[in-house]
Parts: sequence; C-alpha cells; structure tokens
Amino acid sequence: MHDRLNKNSMAVLKMVRASHSHPTASEVYEAVRQERPQIGLASIYRILHNLVEQNYIKELRHGDDTCRYDAHTARHDHAICTQCGALLDIPIDVALPQDLLEAAAQATGIEFSSHELRLYGRCPTCQGQAVQHKTVE
Repeated sequence: MHDRLNKNSMAVLKMVRASHSHPTASEVYEAVRQERPQIGLASIYRILHNLVEQNYIKELRHGDDTCRYDAHTARHDHAICTQCGALLDIPIDVALPQDLLEAAAQATGIEFSSHELRLYGRCPTCQGQAVQHKTVE
C-alpha cells in the first residue's frame, strides 16, 4: 500500500498516524524535521495535501480555518475544547436518524453525502486546570 510513497511522505504519514492529537502542519513539520532535517515546510504542506488526496489521512478544519490531520479516515465524530482548541475523537458511534440528516440537508439546500458531529466544551485537562486554579485562590 505504501510503495508509492517516498521517504518524506512515509515520515509524514508515520507522524500523523502516531499522533493522537490531530496535528497541524506546523506540528507535523517540527516532528518530521527531527528525523528528516532537510525537509521544508512547503514540502510538508504538499505531502499532507497529497496524503489527503490519496485517502491516507483526513483533513479537519476548525472554525478559525486551522487545519488538523487525522489518520483515522473512517467516518467518526469529534469533540473540540473551547479553551485550548484540542480536537478529540469521540470513541463511540453517535447515530443520527437518516431522515433527520436528509431533512437538515434539504432545509439548507445541499445534496446530502455525509456528516460529522462536533461537540464543543472544555476538555478534561482544561477542566482540571480550572478546578486547580479555583483551589489556589
């Protein structure tokens, strides 16, 4: 499956697959540069784009237009921390009725093809920091 990928592409794919934090292009660049110091940021962007096009990874866009990358390409949902911006996989399948999805698509005038649920709130780390901060005061 990976014989079409060169060493730089393999290093990028390996990093994204090893990460559980849905890295940004800059984070991929910093990590891959440790192993392949000659690689440039422009190459990272090109490789990430190609890996998305070839369905090795998935590109996730945040509301502020930040792109993150996910090696888990099957349909799944995400939770986003409103404090630190962490993007977390939801480890359970959240089933929404097909007729509800189609009605929502019809109401917006789009031709329905797929969906992703996003939950917003504070992650466990940020919740812990808030509790710790209150205790110190």
